[in-house]
Amino acid sequence: MDVLIVFWRTLQVLKNSTGLQMWTIGGLSVQNSALVGALIVDFAIQWVGWGVSATFRTEKLYDALGSSAFAACAIGTLTYAKYYYARQIVATVFVMVWAARLGGFLFFRVLKTGADSRFDEVKSQPLKFWIYWTVQAVWVWVTLLPVIILNGSDHNPSLWPSDIIGGILWVIGFTIETTADFQKYAFKQNPANKGRFISTGVWKYARYPNYGGEMLVWWGLWLLSIPVLDGGYWVCVVSPLFLMFLLLFVSGVPLQEKQAKERWGNETAYQAYRRSTFLLFPIPKFWHKEKPAIEQELQA
Repeated sequence: MDVLIVFWRTLQVLKNSTGLQMWTIGGLSVQNSALVGALIVDFAIQWVGWGVSATFRTEKLYDALGSSAFAACAIGTLTYAKYYYARQIVATVFVMVWAARLGGFLFFRVLKTGADSRFDEVKSQPLKFWIYWTVQAVWVWVTLLPVIILNGSDHNPSLWPSDIIGGILWVIGFTIETTADFQKYAFKQNPANKGRFISTGVWKYARYPNYGGEMLVWWGLWLLSIPVLDGGYWVCVVSPLFLMFLLLFVSGVPLQEKQAKERWGNETAYQAYRRSTFLLFPIPKFWHKEKPAIEQELQA
C-alpha cells in the first residue's frame, strides 16, 4: 500500500508542477490523469497479486486484493484531484465501506474454509490464473468508472433527485448483500445443513439476493455520478451494465445455477424452491398459487 501512496503523490506533484491533463473527453472538465492513474494502480495490484499467488499456488489473496483495488482507486482519485465536495466524499465512503465489508468477509471465509472451488484447476496453471487476475483488474476499473469520473470532476451541482435515489439504492443493496452473505455463511457453518441448499432469511424469496444487492449498490453509485456527467463521460453507465453482465452471464449466476442443478436438480423440494423464488431480489411471490404445497415440500 505504501507503493500506491507514493504513486498517487507522484501524480499530484506532476499535476501541480505542470497543470497538464492527459486528454479531454466531451465537454466536462475532469482530471483525466485520475482515470489513467487508477488504471495503473488497479492493474499493478492485480498483477503483483497474481505473481505472489501463482508462486505459492494460492487463491487466498484474490478477493482481498480485488476489494483493496476498489478502495485504493477510490480514495486515491479523491485525494489526488482534491475536489472534496459532499457528493464525491459520500461516493468514496460508500466504496470504502462496501470494499471493507466484502473484502473482509471473503478473505475471512476463504481462510476459514481453506479453499475456493473456483480456482481448484487454475491456480496451478500460471497463465490461466493470470487471466483470472486480469479479468478482475478490468472488472475493478470498469465498475469504478462513475466514482473515478466523479472524484476527478470540479463540478459541484446542488442536490439532484438522482443523488437521493442513488443513496437509497446503495443502502438497500448494501443491506441485502450483507444480510445474504452472513445468512448463508451461518447456514453453512451448521453441520446439520451439510449438503443442503439455503431457503431461509432473504434466501427464502430469492436464489441469489447477494448478486441482486451488488447490482443495486453500483446502480446507486452511478446515479450519484449523474449530476457531473457530460459528453463522453456518460459512457460510465457501462459500470453497472458490465457488472450485471458478469453476474448474470459469466461468473455469477451461471456457475451457481450449474452447481445447484447438479446437486439438487432432481429434488422435489429444490424444484419447488425455484418456482417460489425470484432470481435476484428477495420479494415474496404472494400471488404464487403453489405456495402452500411448496412450503410443505420445503419443510419435509
